Amino acid sequence: MLSIRLSTLCSGASLLWRGAMLFAGLALALSVQAQAPYPNKPIRVVVPFAPGGATDIMARVVSKRLGEILGQTLVIDNKPGGNTALGADLVAKAPADGYTVLFTNDATFVLNPILSPQLSYNVARDFAPVATVAYLNLAMVVANTLPVNNMAEMVAWSQAKSGTISYGSYGVGSQAHIMGEMYKKLTNTDIVHVPYKGSAPAVADVIGGQVVFTFPAIPTIQGFVQAGKVKVLAISGDKRSPLMPQVPTFTEAGQKDLNIGAWYAFLAPAQTPPAVVARLNAAVATMLAGQEFVDQQLVPQGMSAMTMTPQQFAQHIKSETERMTRIIQLSGAKVD
Repeated sequence: MLSIRLSTLCSGASLLWRGAMLFAGLALALSVQAQAPYPNKPIRVVVPFAPGGATDIMARVVSKRLGEILGQTLVIDNKPGGNTALGADLVAKAPADGYTVLFTNDATFVLNPILSPQLSYNVARDFAPVATVAYLNLAMVVANTLPVNNMAEMVAWSQAKSGTISYGSYGVGSQAHIMGEMYKKLTNTDIVHVPYKGSAPAVADVIGGQVVFTFPAIPTIQGFVQAGKVKVLAISGDKRSPLMPQVPTFTEAGQKDLNIGAWYAFLAPAQTPPAVVARLNAAVATMLAGQEFVDQQLVPQGMSAMTMTPQQFAQHIKSETERMTRIIQLSGAKVD
């Protein structure tokens, strides 16, 4: 009887010991997982635009290369709506762990807050700037049949036609809308704004004569330029585009306040650990340091690499917001 009791006690102790060891092993595994280097699982990239557009295409190109650098898959999640506010708000409310990030252009974190103060998100409060990626030149284009060949001739011609012409944009509040309203202000002309659902239909109507000018990205109109259907009068940016080196910048053409382009960047939810932000920023910097990537993926899209630290990015948002606030107020552009 005593032998049976001792055997039972030993068996129970053995089970307890095994349970304790199993618990300790599980705790150790969880601890190791928690301390595993970031990233250790796929990263969700929210794009606040519909699939197929310029921002979506850029997000996919960039995410593929970053996935190779980080050793993890970056999964694109398109969340269009609210002039990018839907996707931005989703990321603002996501866990601040680096596994949900926002890829968008400056309309989300510079133009929208100026034009729509009632936004559901606040850039300074809700986001951690991660990394800038690229700058996109925007061009002023007119039909090849228009009797102008440079900005000075365009200004004189539109002033003579004031009150009888129109221009196209790719949406109210878009860069093209602000540029068009700024052009009207700078040249003291009366020109009707016609918003389109994208730059392609606006360019088509420039060619067709329904509107006089618009401000698309260079890749959108390269084929039309080569076919002799449109003329490019000037482009945004600090330097000329390698795709069209013969075309002056707006500053060179005497219209520096039309120097409004688009730029792409990653942001994360506020309170994302600095080490995670630094890891993502370093990966983007590595990507942009690759000349082959820049030459094959950015330049053909009319873009140039834009490398900044998170701190520089935060300062750039601030300075661009101040600059664009002045321009928007001067232009009179509004979102009704």
